[in-house]
Amino acid sequence: MMEERYFPDFDRVPDEAFVTAWREHLQATGYPDRFENVSTTKPHNLADVRLLSGELRVPTLLREGQSWVPCPLCQPNSPKFQTGRMAWFPHEKTVQFIGHHCAAKHIGEDYRVAEQRFRRERRARNYQKVWRDLQARVPALTALLHKLSPMVQAIDASKLALAKESDGFPAFLQSELTHTGGKVSTLVDTGLMDNRGRRIAERAALGTVVGLRFLDKARLTPKLREAQRILGEIQADLPEWSAASDTDALEDLLRIGHRGTSVVNMVSDLLDAVSDSRMFLHANNLALMERWAAADDSPFDHLSFRRKASWILLDSVSYAGRHRASFRISDAMFAELPFAGSALAKIDLNSIEWSSK
Repeated sequence: MMEERYFPDFDRVPDEAFVTAWREHLQATGYPDRFENVSTTKPHNLADVRLLSGELRVPTLLREGQSWVPCPLCQPNSPKFQTGRMAWFPHEKTVQFIGHHCAAKHIGEDYRVAEQRFRRERRARNYQKVWRDLQARVPALTALLHKLSPMVQAIDASKLALAKESDGFPAFLQSELTHTGGKVSTLVDTGLMDNRGRRIAERAALGTVVGLRFLDKARLTPKLREAQRILGEIQADLPEWSAASDTDALEDLLRIGHRGTSVVNMVSDLLDAVSDSRMFLHANNLALMERWAAADDSPFDHLSFRRKASWILLDSVSYAGRHRASFRISDAMFAELPFAGSALAKIDLNSIEWSSK
């Protein structure tokens, strides 16, 4: 018979310091059920349970006889499980270490609600942990966007000019190139015959057309402006919140935290889009498309697509019709890309979860 413990001492959800100390005790001793003020008696009112940790595997090698842990929910006096979770029962005013399978079975819907809340609260804590690091990146990210801005404007202006003057051409070209990843080829006669006397042809690669993001309809300027707005918001601290706070405070923190931590990926994607898009109008890329168009099996009857000084000149005849365009491009399009450095280092929220392993 194992000794039962009962400590109805928790009028409020335990703070992070208590949970951290409890977890450290579990890992050091193998006895989560013997930590200070942890109850082991069977709780009778399971409503509104709050989960304080993810699934934790108990190091049973540290326990006497390598025994498993008793489960307060269904077997409080004898060994039952190896993996469990820390929980607070508000109506009982107790904290207990419960088997995760037993909890799902015996607590039911309240357990599923508690799991959803735990995941949201864990994410909120993670936002709190990374926010200072994110704020420290704001100057570097702001400077990066400032340097990208002329390139973004130049790319959008060129995209708009091509789409306006050669209506339908970007969509036609995109449909032809996207499914091959930009790879273009042509059939060539090998000079060989098959066993039926037919000539054997094989496909020969001509190259890869790059910069296909230039053909996307979406403009880059709105993405840049949105990233700049978010960087302005990040300079403010997150709303005050703890596990004892109301739901509105949690929702506000989650909304602002998600928006703030997404900005690194947003800026990284924008940098990639600029790097890719501006290569579409490079002279070598345009020359490759002309060679592809000259092949007998291309979708073109004729294509002249060239860059002369700061001008782009297009004359195309294909199954999609006749397309012409002539427009100027800004020198900013091909300016040196700014160095991002550590400002775009990934923020891994999952690597800092404080009681989930």
